[in-house]
Amino acid sequence: MKRIGAVIVTLIFFIVLAYNAYYAPLPDIKVSNTETVIIPGVEKEYTFLFLTDMHMAIKTKQDLGASLGDADERMKAFVNEEGILSSTQFTEWITYANRLKPEGVLMCGDMIDYYSQENVEFLADNLQKLNVPYLYVLGNHEMYSPWNETIAEDAEIYHLFRENNTAFQAWEFPEFTICAVDNQSYQVAPEALDAMQKEIEKGKPIILLAHVPFYTSQIETLKEASINTWGVPLIIGEGARDTTEVTRKFMKMAFSDESPVVAVFTGDNHFYYKGMLTDKIEECVIDPSFAGNGTIIKIKAKE
Repeated sequence: MKRIGAVIVTLIFFIVLAYNAYYAPLPDIKVSNTETVIIPGVEKEYTFLFLTDMHMAIKTKQDLGASLGDADERMKAFVNEEGILSSTQFTEWITYANRLKPEGVLMCGDMIDYYSQENVEFLADNLQKLNVPYLYVLGNHEMYSPWNETIAEDAEIYHLFRENNTAFQAWEFPEFTICAVDNQSYQVAPEALDAMQKEIEKGKPIILLAHVPFYTSQIETLKEASINTWGVPLIIGEGARDTTEVTRKFMKMAFSDESPVVAVFTGDNHFYYKGMLTDKIEECVIDPSFAGNGTIIKIKAKE
């Protein structure tokens, strides 16, 4: 009987330990904002966790060169108010997402601070621990190597994107589609035009993700905010940065009066901003996750 009692006590101990580990609060992260996208007619409410601009840097023995400087200092540059490294925060967001069980996690670029084997391996290992689907938009820092090395076409980073494609990705749901376009170089790739056109022709509402914010004359204060922060406009559109003909065609198609795009989510600028690209399409620039920010995006039929 004593042995049975000891076994029961031991089992209770481990059950309590497991319960506390699973349900314990995560003090170093916070959902800073909730954005709602209204799509009339959807039959249920959808929830996504949105992260952008984590700028994770894992310790490396290599010097980062004049452009980035000391690796340790670069790691410490991207922390929240409590001084928690962005890489540590990311592991906690993975745990949070696994508990929350949203429809998916949306990541909008610059999740790593520069391209290195250590950074890519850390990112890939943590994404493998994620128990819900994700959509990952390419940022300029994923493609930036401090050592001026060319990133191989079969590099591990590409396997983190849907079908290894970075130019354009589509995640289709029964009632809407989330599309992601690579614009981190301040232009859209030609192959994104046909891909976007095919999604538009399906007639489903589209939520568009991109790393760099889009700009129209209707959202003028975004340009002002970007210039005030960076000295130059880190946005794409006529009157902002050099815009290629392909990019102009993409924007005209995506933001026309007939477009099924209902909302646009971007990052890159490291501040929060919301405004109307057109009379019916809202753009939300999300603040950086390295500062401890995470956003919940809810999609539902009405407020």
